[in-house]
Amino acid sequence: MPDPIIAHTREDGSLQTLPEHIEGVAHHCAFFLEEAGLPELAPLGRLLAQLHDAGKAQTAFQRYILGKSEQKAPHSAAGALLATCMLYELSEELQLKKLPRTSQLLAYAISGHHRGLYDYIELRKELEKEEIKERCTKTIGALPNIKSELQTWVEEHAESTESSLKELAKKVGATEQAQALIRLLFSCLVDADFLDTEAFMDEERKGRRQEATSGYAPLETLRDRLTKHMEGFSTEGKINEARRAFLNRCRAHGRTCPKGYYSLFLPTGGGKTLSSMAWALETALKHEAQRIIYVIPYTSIITQTAGIFREILGEENVLEHHSDISFSGDEASQEAERYERTRLLAENWDAPIIVTTNVQFFESLFSHKVFRSRKVHSIANSVVVFDEVQMFPTEFLHPMLRLLEDLKGIYGTQLLFCSATLPPFDKDHTSSFKKVNDFHQLSDAIQPIVPEDPELFKIFDRVIYHLEEKEYTTKELAEELAQHYSALCIVNSRRDASRLYQALLEEGKEAQDVIHLSRNMCSAHLKEHIAEVRQRLKAGIPTLVISTQLIEAGVDIDLPIVYRAMSGLDSIVQAGGRCNREGKHPAPGEVYVFSLSDGGEAFGAIAQGQNATRFLLDNDKEHTRPSIPLELIEAYYRRYYSSIESFDTKDIAESLYDEDEAKRWRFDFQQASEDFQLIDNVDRDLFVPYGKGKELLEELEKQTLYLNHRTLRELQQYHVSISKWRYEELEDARLLSEVVVDRETGKSILVLEPQGYDEALGVCTTNPLLDEPLFG
Repeated sequence: MPDPIIAHTREDGSLQTLPEHIEGVAHHCAFFLEEAGLPELAPLGRLLAQLHDAGKAQTAFQRYILGKSEQKAPHSAAGALLATCMLYELSEELQLKKLPRTSQLLAYAISGHHRGLYDYIELRKELEKEEIKERCTKTIGALPNIKSELQTWVEEHAESTESSLKELAKKVGATEQAQALIRLLFSCLVDADFLDTEAFMDEERKGRRQEATSGYAPLETLRDRLTKHMEGFSTEGKINEARRAFLNRCRAHGRTCPKGYYSLFLPTGGGKTLSSMAWALETALKHEAQRIIYVIPYTSIITQTAGIFREILGEENVLEHHSDISFSGDEASQEAERYERTRLLAENWDAPIIVTTNVQFFESLFSHKVFRSRKVHSIANSVVVFDEVQMFPTEFLHPMLRLLEDLKGIYGTQLLFCSATLPPFDKDHTSSFKKVNDFHQLSDAIQPIVPEDPELFKIFDRVIYHLEEKEYTTKELAEELAQHYSALCIVNSRRDASRLYQALLEEGKEAQDVIHLSRNMCSAHLKEHIAEVRQRLKAGIPTLVISTQLIEAGVDIDLPIVYRAMSGLDSIVQAGGRCNREGKHPAPGEVYVFSLSDGGEAFGAIAQGQNATRFLLDNDKEHTRPSIPLELIEAYYRRYYSSIESFDTKDIAESLYDEDEAKRWRFDFQQASEDFQLIDNVDRDLFVPYGKGKELLEELEKQTLYLNHRTLRELQQYHVSISKWRYEELEDARLLSEVVVDRETGKSILVLEPQGYDEALGVCTTNPLLDEPLFG
């Protein structure tokens, strides 16, 4: 055995000892738990650090790490088994109660700190392997002081730690919350391990990280910057007076409110984005939160929100994290620097303001994988603002609402829901008529920050809703739309959007005056088209926009007329948010509801939303309204939710929240992780030759460009997700090719031929009118 025991070696021959590594990881672990508002668990964090790499003490591993043997010696499971066995023995010797929670948590976290969290049965199988038992025995032999060190910890901290775990797991009245504790401690461990290892192995990267995180402004400064920015706004007129009243209400509420569930509904034009940030900064300061996290459904609008925050609060304080992020700079070196900084901070969300997507946020919190779990501890003791919360998918709503309980009860997170059509998550939606009643009602009521004020809200009435459904053929609708100078028409499928676009051209409309938006277009293409719409409208150029519902979730455009294909009432209201948005048109905007007699047949969530809306309208005689009252929206959700067969179609609650299994701390982390995929309705992703994407793909094909992380992130703007039947159509038309991007591994990506991508419509097949499902 070498003396001392080695944890890491560098290429230059430098060695990091195991005690040095343990000390570094313990420091980070304890600090993270204190930041998370759980200082009582800091001793457990230090114990995790002490034991996570204990398996490296075995002679076989020391020979391997010093290059004396090519035989690997796995150490994680050996350390996990050592921890659980010794805790059990010591608790008996010291006549203490068994420490089931502490030992189970250690087993999950240590065994998974390289490969990811196990399912319970798989973990038990791993720890029962003879090979692991032998490695554990050899580890104990190589660490003669380990038992006495553990005994000291048990004597000083065991009972208080076990009690803290028990109380925290029951904090919201359910032992099922225990899995959130395991995930939190796991996150602390893996991020601490990465950071300490990075500090030793890569001093240059450590320096870049320190530089990236050292320039943050305190939240007090960010609040002052926002206040100064908003003081420059006009105070004249009733609309500006109302905005000021909303803002002041948000600030006052944020300074005084306890932690809980809150909602913010402001009428369109009421200043929701900045008022919600003002509230978030005030409540973060009150509760000494570490950061503010904005969660937004679509990448198509995230850059818009992040850009507003960067301009006001300073670029260095805002991290924008999603798959389609791109950078533009005058100098290539500047762009590379921004990319590297973002990549570093995205690993563990170490920034004051995070702007991210539903997919990134929720999938990280359900993930068993190490790299995604690193950021979880940064969500604890933060303020989380969910924008356009009505976009939560119903098929995952049960586990998502359970997770919100975890965030509030275990992670100490302050939560705000922003939406013009807030779903009643805090109401009971069970029914004796349903076979499955798996809706999870939030344990506490959602409290509005700004109560509905008819007088103030009326000032923002700027549209008239015509809810009586009118039926058209596609040709008839095109004829009517063609009569308008500028208008927006939102349909329920990509097929309907393509057909309507073609019909408008056949009516004699110029191609440059008709703009199509759908997910058949890559993100870069969509962003350019949305920017073009804004420019044209600002310049007063006639513009007809044909879109799927992607435009409804916060895309900031303003048209005088909106046509919305029959859908859920929430979607109709969101569509109304794109109509006379700024209130600058001389007459109220008009929102018309219609159906296409020759359109695609709706099914799934869209059909259920249609049925719920039609039921409400059949029982409501007032089809022309200046606004949609909140009680009608709540009535819509009651009807809509009654038609949902299951709010947990993948049985994720069974993996993580089963009451009987949770009592024994038995959880299936990996199964839940694999099942919780918010974007799971596509079979293939393909990259399209649009704009700069065409150059990147050509370079990859010629092997003059290497597909590293940066290139892949840049390429994400040029990918389109397609269904199985769309893939088959493209393949039959010979419009697809596999491009090998790594000759050594044979890794390839799916690329669309140039003739398969249309500048107006995006991905086209031999049958561009092919119908396919549209998922909300």
